[in-house]
Amino acid sequence: MNWTEMMKRTLVFYITAAAFAILTQGFQCASSDVATARKAMQAQDYVKAKTSINKALVANPQDCDALVMLGEINEALKDTDGMVEAYNKARQCPGVKPEQQTMMSVNLYNLWVTQYNGGITNFNAYVSSTDPQKLSEAKTNLERALEIKPEYSDPLVLLGQILEMKGDTTKAIEVYQRWWEMERPGFEILRSKNLTLVSTRGDVIKALGTPALTKMDSISNGVIYKDRFDVGGRDLIVFSISEGSVDAAIEGWTYNAPASVSEMEKWRTRSATISPLKSLAFIAYQRGTFTEALTWTNLVMQAKPTDQELVPLRTQLLQNLGKTDEAMSELKAQIAKEPNTVLYRLQYAAMLSGAGRYEESVAEYKGVVTIEPTNETALYNLAANYKNIASTKQRAELEKMDKSKNYRPDTTYLTDLKTSAEYFERLRKSSFKYRDDIVVLEQLANVYEVRKETSKVKMLIMELEALEDKYRTNKDYYLIMEGLYGRNKMMDKMKEAQEKGAKL
Repeated sequence: MNWTEMMKRTLVFYITAAAFAILTQGFQCASSDVATARKAMQAQDYVKAKTSINKALVANPQDCDALVMLGEINEALKDTDGMVEAYNKARQCPGVKPEQQTMMSVNLYNLWVTQYNGGITNFNAYVSSTDPQKLSEAKTNLERALEIKPEYSDPLVLLGQILEMKGDTTKAIEVYQRWWEMERPGFEILRSKNLTLVSTRGDVIKALGTPALTKMDSISNGVIYKDRFDVGGRDLIVFSISEGSVDAAIEGWTYNAPASVSEMEKWRTRSATISPLKSLAFIAYQRGTFTEALTWTNLVMQAKPTDQELVPLRTQLLQNLGKTDEAMSELKAQIAKEPNTVLYRLQYAAMLSGAGRYEESVAEYKGVVTIEPTNETALYNLAANYKNIASTKQRAELEKMDKSKNYRPDTTYLTDLKTSAEYFERLRKSSFKYRDDIVVLEQLANVYEVRKETSKVKMLIMELEALEDKYRTNKDYYLIMEGLYGRNKMMDKMKEAQEKGAKL
């Protein structure tokens, strides 16, 4: 099997624009001794207000009210950098009031929404147009969102994908790992309660008890449940979506939100994802750090057991780490659970074949052909396995003949070769790609040579000769022809093929 092809994944994808509504707030700036600045703000003379408030801050850089006012003034002046800087200083100010913290967090959140959704919009525009400028703009939007609200991990997911697409894998790893450090506590607390991304709201309540508070939002043909639980003195708000009459399924959660996040923001519906973990697994595999890659794949399977995308990768990793028996056991169990999933059967059959267990491998490949009669991988490997079975039997018979001159060999291996030829022919008929494949034609000719079906060998030689223009620059083609001509005593043609091949 072509493991490289199996490992491929499409990095480019559309992301539906996040439904992040702008939060409203009714807080007023707290009273201040900076009367001039306040009056100027009331008169909407924000330039004058900024001049006055800056004077106040020169006199007292730790004036919390003045810092809050500076943030509001900069917001009104559309100086987003100044707004973010002022609010970040004010949020660290020891005397800032709770209502001011809430107001600043909400204002920053609204700015964050604009940048985050801008990142998604520009990314989608890139996907549609392949304009690299749009990809760069999306990256800038997401990085800006992270500066505005470093408490939120959401932009890191898409930012990591963009960095991968730009070829900066090392930076992408840093971004994905930063996301995981932020999200890991939530994943771990749910895992400790035997909850996963495929659990239902009923499972959550059974594991965590009655919610301390529940809120609901209506959506098209369904409801979003927002359940708050106290888990060891820390808040866990689980979001579950119910569509129609189906039991609500976990969509995401917010666990132990930072104090800088307002109450309104904590109830913002979040969607959990495992795509960064998958990306880390693939990158680690490509870099040859198989133990690390296996760690990431295990985390994916723990978080969402029904997600089977990494099963092929995990199987390959177990083999690379010398855990073939474990990999085969897992695949066998997976096949028993999902007998019609072709991917698992193909993997298991390939592993059996690699272990020299050709008869068992044949049984699995036949199972695949029952499900998909024209599956190229199964047909090719059935032909190859029957040829290997015949070869094993033939070698055993030759050894017996060497030991005893009177031994009459069992030639039933010729029947296996016949079956091999039938699968090769079936593959050629059902697949345009393999119809003129020189490896398939060589193997088929070799089978007919051993079976002494001379007329079929000659027909295949003629077919291969007709393909010379197609393979004129392929040295392997002339090596194959050289061997075929030599074994069939066509010495002049053998010499000619040898000369042509030597020039390549």
